[in-house]
Amino acid sequence: MIDPAYLSIPPRVGSYGDEAIDLAERAGRVLDEEQQLGVDALLSYGPGGRWAAMESAIIESRQNGKTAGILLPVTLFDLFLMPPDRIVWTAHLFKTSRDAFEDFEACIATSPDLSRRVKQVHHGRGEEAIELHNGAKLEFLARSKGGGRGLGGKRVVMDEALFLASSAMGALMPTLSARPDPQINYGSSGALDTSDHLHRLKDRGRTGKDPSLIWVEWCAPGGWEDPPCEAGKKCSHMPGTPGCALDDEAQWAKANHTLGKRITVSYVRAERLALPALEFGRERLGWHQPPAAGGAAIDLGQWAKLLDSESQRQGDVAIAVDISPTRDYAAIALWGRREDGLGHGVIVAYKPGTDWVIPELERWRDALNPVGIGAGRQVAASLEGETFDATGIRIPDRADEPMYGDLVVLNSTDMTAATSQFLDAVKQGTFKHTGQRELDASVAGAKTKVTEFAEIWTRKSLESDTSPLVALTFARWVFESRAHLVGKTDRELVMNVW
Repeated sequence: MIDPAYLSIPPRVGSYGDEAIDLAERAGRVLDEEQQLGVDALLSYGPGGRWAAMESAIIESRQNGKTAGILLPVTLFDLFLMPPDRIVWTAHLFKTSRDAFEDFEACIATSPDLSRRVKQVHHGRGEEAIELHNGAKLEFLARSKGGGRGLGGKRVVMDEALFLASSAMGALMPTLSARPDPQINYGSSGALDTSDHLHRLKDRGRTGKDPSLIWVEWCAPGGWEDPPCEAGKKCSHMPGTPGCALDDEAQWAKANHTLGKRITVSYVRAERLALPALEFGRERLGWHQPPAAGGAAIDLGQWAKLLDSESQRQGDVAIAVDISPTRDYAAIALWGRREDGLGHGVIVAYKPGTDWVIPELERWRDALNPVGIGAGRQVAASLEGETFDATGIRIPDRADEPMYGDLVVLNSTDMTAATSQFLDAVKQGTFKHTGQRELDASVAGAKTKVTEFAEIWTRKSLESDTSPLVALTFARWVFESRAHLVGKTDRELVMNVW
């Protein structure tokens, strides 16, 4: 049994945890000790059987079972064993919400006792719901489709709470005021620097003194402000650094109670090498990223409005590449246009190192025949000496006679124009993105700086990586400046999902 690092339950009379655990077993879901502890905590009740707290949260690293092993049994109990009412399950993205719906459906199908109580299962896209004969209904929604309005129910589950904006909660909380004894359940891994609502929850929950919040959190000791590394805050956190806490497998176990069970040690070792230190610390040690400082170039509320997880482009595309200043990561982005005329931007590759960049560019060039391949002057120079020539990616002899697949090198004037135009596009809402974590993090960590020659993206902190945002900015500029020049092609385009 791995005890939570933080466990706070207001005074309670008892818990419905045992009933929920038994019901989950009848539905084929056997819970481990840590999951049973979480279910017991979240279903605590006070005098008169009312919930001990209006809000409750389960915070732990990904793939440890907080959704399927804690939030699902809690919700299943409420749906089948409590007085019938509306329950709403939400996630940041439609796909995550749909996955939860299918998991519930599979659980119910394993139990004849539960199955015969189901009146109807709604499978319509965006209309997923499970309705019982007694009038109880469990709906599955994506918050990105409508913010917090319309989510009212006696129980509202907020999965992926690290992406939950305070504005969404501002829209939701008043709708629950007329409900008798409502409860909000949060589930999340560690907070991003932009997770404003989750940061406030953490500050309340870790004190152990908030009478309206149940808080259950597994994490390793310390954090980015006080890392238990031999070098303390001066530690570089690079893999293999002597005394770095991120390499301490004993610390991994404290934040991942399924390590050695559902999660293998060898996989986490590979994650350590593949992920940036800030992401690995958040995802595997449960270290919350410090709240974002001021100075962000892009308003994150406006950025959230541009999210469309189902966005797809049609026709021609441009791609672009950028490499982080330390050359530890690189990103390739794609830009095109949707059927409705809005722009469509997506990161198609984001990996450590740079040796993969040229082969990947060649693969996307051969697959999509882009109107151009963008790169800043320094990045292009650093790659040209490697294998550009061997791929046939060329700089055109004449700018007024561009060809598909040409390399487009942006000078300082071009980069200024690209950055300014991208900022305008964000404010005007003329494009959509699909909600990728690496891009969201890049946007949150970016600001602009004005030099003698240019206004360009730069990092708010050393931990930030702007390469996904820069690559997308350059891909947009290449598309908008060249798509009307290169003519049309009858070549069959593939990979239309991008």
